[in-house]
Amino acid sequence: MTRLMALTAAAALLVACSDTTSSSASDTSDADPLFPDLIEADTVDGDTATDTSTASTDTVEPFAYECEPLATEACVTSCLTVGERLCLKEWGPCVPPPEKCDNCEDDDCDGVVNDGCPPNPVCQPVEHDCPTPAITVTPDPSTDLFTGTVLQLSSDSSIAGDGTIVTWQWSVQAPPGSSATFQPSATVANPTFTVDVAGSYLFLLDVADDLGTAGCQQAQLAVSIQVYPPLEPEVGCADGEREGFLDTDTYTHIAACSGGWSVPGITPDSVVPTCNRQGGDDGANPAGTGCASADLCATGWHLCAGWEEVAAKSPTGCAGATPPGASSESYFFAISQASVNGSVCEPVGSAGDNDVFGCGNLGNGMGGDKHCGPLDRVLASTQPDSCGWNQAMPPLGPWECIGGSGSDLHEGATVTKKACANTSCSYDGKPIDTRDKGGVLCCR
Repeated sequence: MTRLMALTAAAALLVACSDTTSSSASDTSDADPLFPDLIEADTVDGDTATDTSTASTDTVEPFAYECEPLATEACVTSCLTVGERLCLKEWGPCVPPPEKCDNCEDDDCDGVVNDGCPPNPVCQPVEHDCPTPAITVTPDPSTDLFTGTVLQLSSDSSIAGDGTIVTWQWSVQAPPGSSATFQPSATVANPTFTVDVAGSYLFLLDVADDLGTAGCQQAQLAVSIQVYPPLEPEVGCADGEREGFLDTDTYTHIAACSGGWSVPGITPDSVVPTCNRQGGDDGANPAGTGCASADLCATGWHLCAGWEEVAAKSPTGCAGATPPGASSESYFFAISQASVNGSVCEPVGSAGDNDVFGCGNLGNGMGGDKHCGPLDRVLASTQPDSCGWNQAMPPLGPWECIGGSGSDLHEGATVTKKACANTSCSYDGKPIDTRDKGGVLCCR
């Protein structure tokens, strides 16, 4: 009865909380594509060609998240309790609730009834013919855990049933950008797992016994990982004010900083501060005249280098970079990201300055085929002297990628944010200045 009540409550919450504007995965007839601006695009150098002709507001449909970034909603866990899931690029895993100590139930789905609770003589073990998997982990997941921690996962608390457990299958729903794997494999009883990015991990365990009987249910265990090393909060932007990743307690290692710059480039290693970090939309030089993109970052901070650093430094990926309530096509925060062709991200240290990558709600949206981890936006052109996205460029925005013939393969080296001086641009009826429509992501 308790499980039925929980399932009923979860169903009611799902109806109340679900984003009714999004199409479900099963809606294939009239559903809008998740990345409509990547469909049937012309390709010249392999990049996505989007609105590279004369600027206008009549453009392809903008990229949209499956759900509102950082929104949460109720969900039903594998053990039929009411959990919660978080939207990043898409809905994340259904994270079980904490264990309760007064109901003789396995609320957190780890396979252990009243896990961590004082002994309760009222609770009697439930006997099953099938094996019941259970997960425990050290260090204790209720303590602060950081990136780089080696988790020791254990199935030793599993109950065998009528046979002997001989098969283990581990899996994990990890944050965007994670490349961690189970060691020595995902099919041993007690593997290790080194968490490599911040965020929420949901570990899953399925078992079977020597009689060929599969487990009664799947065991799950949620582990929250913070960025290492722990640091005191700082603004991170040279002008003393963030425009994205606003909560300095949550985003201690990454900041979204708006402002202009006139010295070309963001990707090459040669990009360094040139105006003594006087840039930033609230700084002494908001237009960024004589400034480089690196001048938007405070002392001790740097342009985020590659999607791997964004994944490691932000517990929510790109979700949170765009401030709440921002109007459409209003922010793009760029990083130093190597790419050679096709808007495909290359590893840190690779050659190539093709396209400009980052986070926000301005620019081409990116799917998983681009191998860019949590990054969700790119400025990519198939024509020289263009950033490839009308709403970013004059007369609608201040981003420019001017470099003459062949510059459509080197936007990362030519990009500036110096147009629209003195609010000479406008978009959606609003004046646009050099300092508007984003800037850079700064990391430390």
